[in-house]
Amino acid sequence: QNTDLYTSPSIASHPNPPMAVGEEVKLSISGAALAALLHRCGAAAGDCDGLLFGRAHRPPPPAPTLSDYDDQAPASPCLFISISGHSSLSNPCSLSDPLGRPNPPPPSSPSPLGFFSSRRRAPLRPSMRELALACSLSKTLSPLTHPLLFILASPSASDDLSTHSFDYRAFLLVGSRLVPTSLTVVNVGPGFRDQYHSFAPESPFPLLQTKPPAAAPQAEDAYSIGEQKAVDAMVDGFGLGKLQGLVCAAAGQAAEMDSMYAGMLRRMEKLAREVEKSNHRVLDQVVFSS
Repeated sequence: QNTDLYTSPSIASHPNPPMAVGEEVKLSISGAALAALLHRCGAAAGDCDGLLFGRAHRPPPPAPTLSDYDDQAPASPCLFISISGHSSLSNPCSLSDPLGRPNPPPPSSPSPLGFFSSRRRAPLRPSMRELALACSLSKTLSPLTHPLLFILASPSASDDLSTHSFDYRAFLLVGSRLVPTSLTVVNVGPGFRDQYHSFAPESPFPLLQTKPPAAAPQAEDAYSIGEQKAVDAMVDGFGLGKLQGLVCAAAGQAAEMDSMYAGMLRRMEKLAREVEKSNHRVLDQVVFSS
């Protein structure tokens, strides 16, 4: 069996989207997503599998050149597949039965990119069961606009459990074959700055400017009641003026952060007391009804 091409003659053709001739596929995964995936494989009691989630897209084609001296053909479109997370059940090998037939996947809003499989101290070659599962999933998850993705991991540990090693390899389902492909790990740094240009943080706190508004006589008057309520839901007794001071001034930030943290603790204590009171009411109703 060819080590660079994995195919099964007993599997018929399926509606997996074909890759265009000359089409390049760039596969990437964030460092955090890869760490979480390998931790799941290493923490499992035995073999495990699960689904992979992310995004697959093709950028718009470049503008055509109008030069009469450019004899080169236009660049073929490139397919980008980015893995952002995974989903795996606690029981091992939950995606399919021993024959490779997929079990009904749980309903989920994002469509999976593919699946992963972990086999301890095993060579990084897909088994016939994994190939059959890949072909079956390509039909189950249709319509797919990209080749199905498969990641095979092989965790191992030393005898005294002092050293843990993880080997992994990525494959794309092309026709009825699992073709190895390169996997780029995207980390934070200058080399991967283009990956984070569209980053938008999500926070329950309102947006604060780096400079406080000078027109308002007091900092608290520059914000709406809704913004103050959003802060009150997170911190007890910490106004927006103090929060604005953390953004603007560098001096005294440690004391203000301590005050903010203490306000969060007071808010959590209030919520805990409310939950405790509601539990007492429920117990009283149960005792009264009995």
